[in-house]
Amino acid sequence: MLQTRRSALRAVKRLRLIPQRRFESSHGEDSHDSHSRDAHQHTGPVNEHLGRNFFIALTAIPVFAAAYRFSNSDPNAPPLFTRIIEAYSTYKEEWTTRNTLHTRAVEQAAFDRNLFLNERGAKMVDLKFPEVFNTGSPFNVPTSASVNLDKVIEHYREKNRKMTERVEKKTPEEKLAAS
Repeated sequence: MLQTRRSALRAVKRLRLIPQRRFESSHGEDSHDSHSRDAHQHTGPVNEHLGRNFFIALTAIPVFAAAYRFSNSDPNAPPLFTRIIEAYSTYKEEWTTRNTLHTRAVEQAAFDRNLFLNERGAKMVDLKFPEVFNTGSPFNVPTSASVNLDKVIEHYREKNRKMTERVEKKTPEEKLAAS
């Protein structure tokens, strides 16, 4: 029995060390009412106004009704709102012409691209001067890399000579017309 008393005493001491939680509802009704009276003083009822937006909406209804009524002044003409909408409906025709032009431009661009991609390049490149073959570094040239270019140089000299003869044969009037 002594063992039981000792363990009971230890449990009571432990409970005393743990602080107790106190909630407002645990104080009783009187303490809660006194707390609310001290901390939060309630004021009387407040007169709340309807606000500016309410009155704007309220006046907008008859204004729009009157505007609609007066918009139909001519019995043969369509209503005002229909005329306003029709004034902005011309964009359909503008967009139709714009889309047609855009489609034609895209088709032409596709045709040109197809033409350029499928065309074979020229195999012969006209040279401005025969020394273009000799451009480059003279160092680190492997053996047998140099080719005899005498025939190529002679070909371009002959071509240049024929072109100068043709230019010299032109009359002064043809020279003026060409330039």
